[in-house]
Amino acid sequence: MEETAMIADRSSIGALITGTAFMAEVGAYFPVSMSLHGDVFEAVFMMREGDLGHRTHGPYSPERLPSDAMGWAQLRTGTGMAGYFPSFRIEAGGHWPRIHVALSGTSVRGLIVMPEEVTAEAVNAPYLGKWQDQISLDVRIGLDYLAGWLGSCHHETGGTAPSIDLDLVYRPFDYEASLARFDQRVRELIPPVRPVLELRWRSATPAQRKAFVKNLKGARKSGSRSDARWNYRLGGIEVEVPR
Repeated sequence: MEETAMIADRSSIGALITGTAFMAEVGAYFPVSMSLHGDVFEAVFMMREGDLGHRTHGPYSPERLPSDAMGWAQLRTGTGMAGYFPSFRIEAGGHWPRIHVALSGTSVRGLIVMPEEVTAEAVNAPYLGKWQDQISLDVRIGLDYLAGWLGSCHHETGGTAPSIDLDLVYRPFDYEASLARFDQRVRELIPPVRPVLELRWRSATPAQRKAFVKNLKGARKSGSRSDARWNYRLGGIEVEVPR
């Protein structure tokens, strides 16, 4: 790996690019949550059933460690991830292990939890299921577009690169009514929530904001007078940007 690849881009744009690649390479797991604050990218992922092989469960102790999670991390130690080397820390204080992942030289972090820890209520959903398999790709597509739009508006207007806060949220909606449009065989693949990327500006010039919003052609207006936002759909995910 080239040495230059280990130098992190300390910007929202760089964090989005690295974080998007990280999400794919860590395992394309269901993102329970994701946030970006400036250049700090953090996400919580749900491990897929079966990815650890023979499962263990706690309580753990120094004499009885979670061999399944340790083996998963050992297989990936020393291997590049999103252009950087990952470090792993296994948290084993409860009934199920947790795997902390950090990319060296960056502020990109991930926490992988076991399926038993994730409830439907945690993501405002009526139930969990096969619909979760697609969400990681949908989120990564959204992040990729946002990184490109931020880079373009910076290139177009100059100045310091814009900085943002970004949160992935799952919003309930009239799911039962929407099912009528789909065949029974594919209904379990339809998300019962709306994944939304909520963007807020930390620092950006008026010209940069204007150039960014030009990408949201056809967006609908949402929010209140004090919190007016553009809502723009990108495939299976929505993006919200202040007006």
